[in-house]
Amino acid sequence: MKVIVTGATGVLGKEIVRQCLDDARITKVVILTRRAVSMDVESHPKTEVVMHQDFSRYSDDLLRRLEGASACLWAIGGRASHDDNDKDALHKITVEFPLAAAKAMSESITATSPKFNFVFCSTRNADRHPSKTLLFLSDPRRQRGEAEKGLCDMADAHPQQGRFAVWILRPSAVLAPGGPGDGAAPKKRRHLGVGRSSSAGVEASQLARAVIRVACEGWKDRVIDNDALLKM
Repeated sequence: MKVIVTGATGVLGKEIVRQCLDDARITKVVILTRRAVSMDVESHPKTEVVMHQDFSRYSDDLLRRLEGASACLWAIGGRASHDDNDKDALHKITVEFPLAAAKAMSESITATSPKFNFVFCSTRNADRHPSKTLLFLSDPRRQRGEAEKGLCDMADAHPQQGRFAVWILRPSAVLAPGGPGDGAAPKKRRHLGVGRSSSAGVEASQLARAVIRVACEGWKDRVIDNDALLKM
């Protein structure tokens, strides 16, 4: 199985790549990235690193390099704390980039192409209702919701029904390895009931495992909430 991974230099993306390379079901990992990846990743026999500076455009040559892929594991995301003063930049990263990628990849699907799963890592508080009053992080939440809706509409309207599927993962937070809440601590808190599991963050390794499982197998629900991710 050939997969495409974006966001490979981020916390989640690095873990997705690592697990893809260890997964016997996956034979090829095409990494689309603007920044260099580690040498051990780049030199791995499963890996093809494609330096790609503009995630809003996909040339015919690039699409040919992506031919035969069965999934895109999308792990690019703007963080509100970094982009709060630049709504246009946040919108470009959060909405325009994934929609442009999905459009290009979905339009490349033919009758002989493998079924394609586009796995989008969103957030628990994403909201698809643009007129709804939101009390916190309104722009990032609306933009995640806009991206979700655009991706789902694209899949629903695809001329070859069932050939292009979209899956939305909604973790409440991604816990970085070695960061606060990593390892035994979050498990202990959940076990003691201090905070509900619906608000507990998901460790990057666990979320990467869920992303890869959905990419390979799909899931019973298109939108996969935090509780389900914690159990996968």
